[in-house]
Amino acid sequence: MATVQQTNIILIAFNARYAHSSFGARYLLANMGSLRDQCELLEFDLQVQSRIAVEKMLVHNPLIVSLGCYIWNIDLATRFAALLKKIRPDIKLILGGPEISYETDEQEIFQYADHVICGEGEIEFPKLCNRILKHEDTQDSKNNKLSTSSDLSVEKIIRAEAVDVEHIKLPYDEYSDEDIAHRAIYIEASRGCPFRCEYCMSSLDPCVRFFPEETLFAAFSTLLDRGVRQFKFIDRTFNIDIPFALKVLSFFRERYEPSMMLHFEVIPSQLPDELISAVAQCPDGMLQFEIGIQTFNEEVAHRIQRPLNIKKIETNMRRLRKETGVHIHSDLIAGLPGEDLESFEAGFNQLLALDPQEIQLGILKRLRGAPIDRHSNEWNMIYSPHAPYEILQTSNVSFENMQRVQRFARYWNLTVNNGQFIHAAPLIWQDTLSPYSAFMQWSDWLYEQTNTTGNLHMVRLAKLLMQFLSLKKRMNEEVVASALWKDYQRGNRPDVPGFLKKFGFVKQDNETRHAATPLRRQARHLKD
Repeated sequence: MATVQQTNIILIAFNARYAHSSFGARYLLANMGSLRDQCELLEFDLQVQSRIAVEKMLVHNPLIVSLGCYIWNIDLATRFAALLKKIRPDIKLILGGPEISYETDEQEIFQYADHVICGEGEIEFPKLCNRILKHEDTQDSKNNKLSTSSDLSVEKIIRAEAVDVEHIKLPYDEYSDEDIAHRAIYIEASRGCPFRCEYCMSSLDPCVRFFPEETLFAAFSTLLDRGVRQFKFIDRTFNIDIPFALKVLSFFRERYEPSMMLHFEVIPSQLPDELISAVAQCPDGMLQFEIGIQTFNEEVAHRIQRPLNIKKIETNMRRLRKETGVHIHSDLIAGLPGEDLESFEAGFNQLLALDPQEIQLGILKRLRGAPIDRHSNEWNMIYSPHAPYEILQTSNVSFENMQRVQRFARYWNLTVNNGQFIHAAPLIWQDTLSPYSAFMQWSDWLYEQTNTTGNLHMVRLAKLLMQFLSLKKRMNEEVVASALWKDYQRGNRPDVPGFLKKFGFVKQDNETRHAATPLRRQARHLKD
């Protein structure tokens, strides 16, 4: 094995998948100051074995290892931490991230940590590393041991204050050329959220802090010059400041190239005429808006302190669809306190009627520290004890029905959101009073046939859809087959599936066959 030079500080990031990048770790790197040259970032996806990650990290023979803890990686992070401390207990392990910032000492991973930074770490992490390195035992430095003298008086749990965003360094230079070529590029223009939605961690940071415009737009220009064309803004409330939102849109519109796409989370009730007009001036496919509806039940929304102006939401979403080329990704949450299946069904039908390109059905999660937990006793809210801590049942929705809703959400992604069946999928709820009920029928039937919610190959799913629509729904076979054939050709496939051959379809040459929609692919890349 080739010799690797020792790196004193290793930052470990476990991302949900390779296409994601660790925004938090890059912020830490950017703000390490004089310690930056002693740092290195190692990124893995969730498929890595913990012992392999430990092995690759130990090649660098570090003195300090940091680990970002999130709801999606906490199980792997815990296994990694346990192995590290078994093999090299002398290495200082520093934990951070939202998952470990609350209910800190109740978590298994806490026992393996030397220090935990709760909250934003751009200031506290380099300070802590400096303090640890200054107490290095020079006599034992060849063995990479740190002094255990009592003067290392750093508390195990460090509670960081919210940083002044005007005085931290932006992380965008930490994106490598490989990141730009293959990964989502996350950016932010602000931190914090003015709203108090109890299911969300952002409700704990009520002060919205905007980054200095001069510095921010200079960073955007640099990223564009380096070839970045898809930007995912992680701001919780992009359009809370309309003049600033207009500046951002104007900046990117003036530099638009055909492959550009920007992802924003927006408040659907705050889209004044000037903002919709600015959005309409952007080329089709340039913008994706993530619009969190979560519930159309006004009583439930009030209970969880979620702002809900249904009239404005409906008006603005219709205007976006009619007057602009924005791609709308909208969200609903199942399992909110006090919401029953009838209410959830009505909300889904109401949202579908507004015609967003995608509807994401989420299952409520009990994020550590989020105020939603205050409703648990009153509404008998039972959550899974394992990450991602999804709701299992409430006083309004039984465990069995919550399972059905979860399968509905999964099959909706496979059948509708992925864009493979834009012609055939609407046949499921065609001429029905309740699209939700119609799709639930498909969901229940599909689970009976497959006994899985895993990835189903497009051809298998198409064949099952053919059976369901023609046999279960008694639709005309030729109408169903024609819709499925149109969808199948959109994938630029050269053959005719066996179950469609009897209808006389023939394969077409590459010039007449439709390619898969690039907008849909880009939108899903940014959404994920």
